[in-house]
Amino acid sequence: MVVRGVRSAFCRWSVLAASGVFALACQSAEPVKQAEPAAEPAAEPSETKPVVDRKIESAMAAARASSEQPAAGNAESAPPQDGILGAEAAARELPPGSGAQIVLGSNGAEPRVLLAAARSGAAPAGSIAVSYRSGGSVMPTVEVNFKAKTTSGAAGAGGAAGGDGLLTHFGLTHARPAADQPGRLPENARSEIAKLAGSSVDFIGDARGAVVRQRLSVAGNNAMLEPFVQGSAVALSSFALPYPEVPVGVGAFWMVKSRELAEGAEVVAYRMVKLTALENGVAQLTVNTKRYLVTPQLSLQGLPPHKVRQFQSEGSATISLPVGSPYPRSAEVKEQFGSLVTADDRPQQPIPVQSEISAHITLSS
Repeated sequence: MVVRGVRSAFCRWSVLAASGVFALACQSAEPVKQAEPAAEPAAEPSETKPVVDRKIESAMAAARASSEQPAAGNAESAPPQDGILGAEAAARELPPGSGAQIVLGSNGAEPRVLLAAARSGAAPAGSIAVSYRSGGSVMPTVEVNFKAKTTSGAAGAGGAAGGDGLLTHFGLTHARPAADQPGRLPENARSEIAKLAGSSVDFIGDARGAVVRQRLSVAGNNAMLEPFVQGSAVALSSFALPYPEVPVGVGAFWMVKSRELAEGAEVVAYRMVKLTALENGVAQLTVNTKRYLVTPQLSLQGLPPHKVRQFQSEGSATISLPVGSPYPRSAEVKEQFGSLVTADDRPQQPIPVQSEISAHITLSS
């Protein structure tokens, strides 16, 4: 898997001496667009937030409208404009502890095939190269080898130990600087990056492999390495999607709704998946993602106690899946996150928080 930072120009490296880590501060020819301060809402967002499903299913019915804005309509079914569902509305959308849900819009044209095999016992391996951009800062591009394994007997949707669910453990085994960097690395880069080995991303799912929850572990005793693991988890969420349990053909499309982590915070994610081609036993899929924050807080290193006022998160992916394989052969993933937050001690001073990830994912043969 390759996760790279976006373009940057006129960059300089600085070493954060206190923590022994590094960041790349950039001044781009195309400056990062700053979010406009939002007017203070008249009242706290109500927990009777509108439900998202109806608008998304309307987009599914249109078949080609996944990337369009939802049409104006009943406010009861419109997505929340601030991008924050709230805990109660999120529970109505997908209760905590529930596996990812699939809603099939069309099974497509003949010939139709079952896309994926059972994942229990699967052990994909490959490499990850991760770079993370937050606002004007770009972290180094890091290559990490990983080994993964899916085992049965994990806690299922009910949460009880020893259930019929699946645990997919992506263990990061060796980390090093990538050859292609957005700037010159400081001398301590290699030793700091090596500390990522031993980190992991776990997906706990139901018996079908639909993700119920995620778990991240960052090795190295260095909080500044956390974005590399968080970025990997975001990309892997599109890579490890569940698939319909019925045969589908070209033109098929479906919605996957799941709870997952993004920017260290819990979100409800909606992915419109389309089967665009089926040739030589390989299915080509496109994915468009929209995420909504469950509670108005982010879990990011260095962010003070705060409240999120606006949240936007969209992504896209293209996936190459050999028919009958438990995991894709490759994927291209792009993700964008944008938030406007106010610190608890400075509620009148909005803070824009922006990040971008692009990923190329390839499994070893």
